[in-house]
Order: sequence, then structure tokens, then C-alpha cells
Amino acid sequence: MNRLSVTLVALLLVGCECDSICEANRVTSSFLDKNPSSEQIIDYLNEYKGEAPGAATYGVIVNWGLKNSTKFIETLNHPKITNRNLDLIIYKIADYGNHEEWCKIYNDLTVRKIDKYIRSRLLGCNYGL
Repeated sequence: MNRLSVTLVALLLVGCECDSICEANRVTSSFLDKNPSSEQIIDYLNEYKGEAPGAATYGVIVNWGLKNSTKFIETLNHPKITNRNLDLIIYKIADYGNHEEWCKIYNDLTVRKIDKYIRSRLLGCNYGL
């Protein structure tokens, strides 16, 4: 019984640890809570964090963008944004499956080149294209 108790406590403690993906999510959320500039967000995205943590970072950015769409769109239209950034963001939008919300956000954004680029790659949007 004593060994079982020790094992359960050890499993509980191990379960409370945060792996690299969890840590990337936490750090990215904390970074975004500080209301960084668009340029700071792009610089943050371009810092190498590792493959899985880097993907997690883009996921947090995409989820943040749903709640902060004006700032998100402003960031994606910043001159420092790269095609790689845009493609990874589009991939994460597709990966997370929240297309309906993104279709609404991009519904009327038809003027700027990057808005049209994102808009044309959103899955399931009926824009009459």
C-alpha cells in the first residue's frame, strides 16, 4: 500500500510538469498579454523555438487572433511579415478547424494584398471566388 501511495504521488507530480509545448504556450500567452507591437510579434514568431514549440507558438497566436482580430490583421500586414509566417499561420488556422470565425473576420477584407492572400487560403469560406 505504501508503494502504491508513493507511485501515485510521483505520477501526480510528474503530471504537473510542463513539457516544451506547454511551456511555449505559456510563454507565448504571457508575451501577448503584454500587448506587444506588431513588429515585436513578428520578431517573436521568427525566433527559433524548436519544431514542436514553434508550432505551438503559432497556435497560440492564431487563437489570440480570434479575440484580437484588429491587432492580428494589423500584424499580418506589417512590412516585416514573411511568406513563411503567413503560410504557418494559414496552416494553423486550417489545423485548428475554426474556419467559420476566420471567414467572418476576413469577409470584407478585399483591398490589401496580404488580406486577399489569407482570405484566398481559408478553407470553407463562401466568398464567391
